[in-house]
Amino acid sequence: MAKRTGPGITTVQSLAVASQFGITLAVAVILGFFAGQWLDGRLNTGIPLFTLIGVLLGLVGAATNTVRLYRALLRKSESEWHAQTTESARIADDGKPTG
Repeated sequence: MAKRTGPGITTVQSLAVASQFGITLAVAVILGFFAGQWLDGRLNTGIPLFTLIGVLLGLVGAATNTVRLYRALLRKSESEWHAQTTESARIADDGKPTG
């Protein structure tokens, strides 16, 4: 098994992001569908124009939200890794941990 040399996320964190994407996608698409159906009914469009727009907005919103969550998770993982390596270097220099 290769030794981890840089920041990364755990399997549990990856599964959390994946499940969050699934839930967000389902909710956003369903809400967009029903809002579009309601608008199409109120405006008597004849074609499901607002339904399609609502579903597409739901897809884009879910994907955007998941990317933002994943980036935040990577930033947090990177800062924890940096703090851990800094503490390891300090222990190597001093010979004793701080705190």
